[in-house]
Amino acid sequence: MSAFAQQNVGFLDFPGFEFPKGKLSEAKDLIQRIAKSEKLAEDLRAQARGAKIKEASGRAPRPTKKRGRNGQAIINFYEVAKPGDFVVLPEPLHLSNVWVGRFASPKIVDAFAPRYDRVPIPARDIDWIGKYPENSVSTGLSKSLRNQHPFTLLERSNHLEVFSLAYGSFVHGDHHAATVYNDRDDFLDSDAAFLGVISRLASAAVKSLDESRTNLTPAALLDVLVREPPIEYTCSQEADIHSPGFTRYISAAIVALVIAAVAAGLVGLSTYSTKETLADDVAKLSFVNSGSNADPQCTARVSEASKRVLLALGTDRTWALCEAARNARNRAGMRSSATPIQKVDPPQSRK
Repeated sequence: MSAFAQQNVGFLDFPGFEFPKGKLSEAKDLIQRIAKSEKLAEDLRAQARGAKIKEASGRAPRPTKKRGRNGQAIINFYEVAKPGDFVVLPEPLHLSNVWVGRFASPKIVDAFAPRYDRVPIPARDIDWIGKYPENSVSTGLSKSLRNQHPFTLLERSNHLEVFSLAYGSFVHGDHHAATVYNDRDDFLDSDAAFLGVISRLASAAVKSLDESRTNLTPAALLDVLVREPPIEYTCSQEADIHSPGFTRYISAAIVALVIAAVAAGLVGLSTYSTKETLADDVAKLSFVNSGSNADPQCTARVSEASKRVLLALGTDRTWALCEAARNARNRAGMRSSATPIQKVDPPQSRK
């Protein structure tokens, strides 16, 4: 993986692979080209070990199942994948990380790996976004990455999860998604209940915003406890929390984003605020979308709905939620995909 990150590329393990003049998918001799690269890789590894290099058999290479899989992987990686497509790469299992990036261009470039000396390996330019603990990936996605194929196209059902890995909180079409992580394994039922309370409050806050009400009324807060929210203000939920893991929320309205924002706000407030300064600190809290395609109207709505939640319960109850957030952070490593910032008052001018 270090070769990928250092060169901002990705490649399949086929040193010296020779491309046909036309499309890979139409090459009649793709198996022969794969076999030639396999033999070169074998020779280079033997040379590095000081072992004797075996002579080629002279027979035509057989179209084995493995070569068939490799051929499709080569076509998918070098021909089918388009600029902007995401790529997810698992590190060796003992390192327990996955990398997420995006194909940067359609060009085929030369890359190099120490095990093959100066023999070029065909590669694609990739903008690597970052690496993520594999325990923040669902079991389904992890299994799909740990298969026998060197490169496969991910099923559409995994797309939202990959977006979540790359961006944490995001909007894609009519999907709003956000994630709350627990980085340690001591995630209790009380932590799940804490997130459940935030979810209900976020739902009520977004509904009040859509109905042009100025705040969360006592009646709305009572409804949070006794009434099921309308379906458009609920979230589908994905969770893997029995070891270090995550709880992911996906909604049609902005509820999922508000859940993450409120969780982040409570964790932050529990760190630097006090019960006495809580009201002022909440008033200074805001949320900023650092994405290149940020929608300022969406960001403003998320910030407003989040503040409604934090202001609706009064100082005592909001501080109780801050303490619950602090406990969850210290014990289970709870953190959110959202990041609040505290507005700083401008310095007073001196006369």
